[in-house]
Amino acid sequence: MTAPHPTSSSGRALPVAFIWRRVHSLMGLWLVIFLCEHLFVNAQAALWLGDDGKGFVNLVNLLQAIPALQVVEIVLIGTPILVHTIWGIQRVYEAKTNTWRSDGSKPSLPGYAHNQAFTWQRITSWILILGIFVHVLQMRFIDYPKKAFLNNQELAMVRISSDEGLHSLAARLNVSLFSAVQIADLQKETALFSDEKSAWFRQLTSFSLKHDQLVAVAPDRGTAMLLTVRDTFKSPVMEIFYSLFLLAALFHAFNGFWTFLLTWGLILSIASQKAFQKLGLFGMVVLSILGLSAIWITFWINLRH
Repeated sequence: MTAPHPTSSSGRALPVAFIWRRVHSLMGLWLVIFLCEHLFVNAQAALWLGDDGKGFVNLVNLLQAIPALQVVEIVLIGTPILVHTIWGIQRVYEAKTNTWRSDGSKPSLPGYAHNQAFTWQRITSWILILGIFVHVLQMRFIDYPKKAFLNNQELAMVRISSDEGLHSLAARLNVSLFSAVQIADLQKETALFSDEKSAWFRQLTSFSLKHDQLVAVAPDRGTAMLLTVRDTFKSPVMEIFYSLFLLAALFHAFNGFWTFLLTWGLILSIASQKAFQKLGLFGMVVLSILGLSAIWITFWINLRH
């Protein structure tokens, strides 16, 4: 026996497409909230000059202490992204934009701001699919800290590239740095290691290092992730990529937030629509400052030495 479809106030069954649009909208709202939290945490690596990113480390360690974190991430982040993306892709293919030049066979109305916003909402969706894929692949798989234990203390290991200011920063953060040569020298002493230290060393040697790379052994995951963020934003290519990704995400989020309010009947008057447009623009500016500071200030100003 199948469950009945939800019905409207008139007693008629609601179309499946209508239901999915509302789910898509709600998932988007939740992702806007997550984006605000994510950018606030990342900005702590840059905004408080001279504190060596302690705010970032403390907040990341607080998040890392959440019980069953991977399950929480899958349910509260991964699932909403997946649902929003799948239905969003379908809507992109169904969408008919009218802001491009036309030979007269199709409407062309580029002079209207909402038409332009509709088009850019679809363009930024493709940028976000690429950006989220690269971001998750890098931060959750390629550069995610490896866990190790030594003297009953949990440590976190990450691979980073060497630079002039890294060693002084590592000393302040209580981080040990190991080059390929140093690891090879330690390998000669493995016979003298205890079982716990042997397991720690096996984790250390699991990294494949180039000549300019090191393994950073940090006292906690927050510190290890701070070094990963710093290392990422040493690269101008990654800074430009993440800047474009950030701006696309913010436009998509806040234009989507305004559309959410309109779709759910929360801003029906012209005055309220204009007011929330200004509020959305303000939110985009504030979060752009937070996000771009994390990208451009973390290494070049706050944590270079």
